[in-house]
Amino acid sequence: MMCFLKNQYHGIANLSMKTDKVIPHAKVLILLLLVLVSEATMAQKDTLNILHISDLHVITNQEAYIDEMMAYRQKKDYHLGESRFREFLSTVPRQTKSDMVVATGDLIDFFESVVDDGSMLDIQTSQFSKLLDEYDLPIYLTMGNHETFTFDWDDSLDYKLLHHQYNTEKARALWIRNLEVFKNGTYYSKNVKVGKIDYKLIFLDDSFYEFRPDDPTDIPYISKPQEYWLDQELSASDTDVEIIFMHIPFGAKVADDNNFYRVLEKYPSLKLVVAGHHHKNIIRKFPGNLSGFVQVQTAALVNSVQNWRLIQLTEDQILVSVTGKAELAEQIIQLD
Repeated sequence: MMCFLKNQYHGIANLSMKTDKVIPHAKVLILLLLVLVSEATMAQKDTLNILHISDLHVITNQEAYIDEMMAYRQKKDYHLGESRFREFLSTVPRQTKSDMVVATGDLIDFFESVVDDGSMLDIQTSQFSKLLDEYDLPIYLTMGNHETFTFDWDDSLDYKLLHHQYNTEKARALWIRNLEVFKNGTYYSKNVKVGKIDYKLIFLDDSFYEFRPDDPTDIPYISKPQEYWLDQELSASDTDVEIIFMHIPFGAKVADDNNFYRVLEKYPSLKLVVAGHHHKNIIRKFPGNLSGFVQVQTAALVNSVQNWRLIQLTEDQILVSVTGKAELAEQIIQLD
């Protein structure tokens, strides 16, 4: 295509050079041809390829933390999180000719952790940002529970590793400060056009989940401001198709008072929810019939570089691949 366009421009240039005096009508025709060629180069893609990954559990500067804590994380292969993420970024997007990567949470293992002298170290967010800067790829992110985890260590306990989400707002502030995709907040949306179809990609923050035992709040949970924003995003257009990316998925049974789910079920234009969290490959349909949406989970990248799915958006369907196999569709969603 580029060679064809170069030849077109070359021909136009030669025409101008060979004609000492170009009449006004010829000038108009030349300008019109330039516009048509330019518009052809800007024609919308008929397929958009999105690579989905989740649960990276990257830990940078591991030597800075308590040795016993890092040894414990090695039991889950989390010491390999950074190397596996780098291997993925260096190979899979190019091999699959993907247009963007979406990582749905648990990007890092913790945002702050106690170190040997008893102080808290909170460098993981900034270090993750620097890692992304090394790769020239469009990467979109959502928050997971580990993005807001504070780690502590207590040698007096049988289960020595402790974590909590009491400092969630501090964590969110660090993510907003360090990551470009979160510059306006930890939830956001992006519009893309595929052929004649408008897709809206919605990235949510459902990272908080450690409710007290006497708190009946159902998960996944999003805050009230985010819930109202989401309702507005889903209702903004009667013609677009929406896809939601988030970390914590809906379970097989959703509580009747889950307001988050009540918002989603109002909109038949929502076709797909993409999540992670459980480190498993799971596909569910909500509310269980053809009029609802499909929820797709992808297994943890920290456990294998092949734990990714290719999501292809076209004018008439959405194709979700088998994990690690771009050429095999596990789920096909037809657009109305």
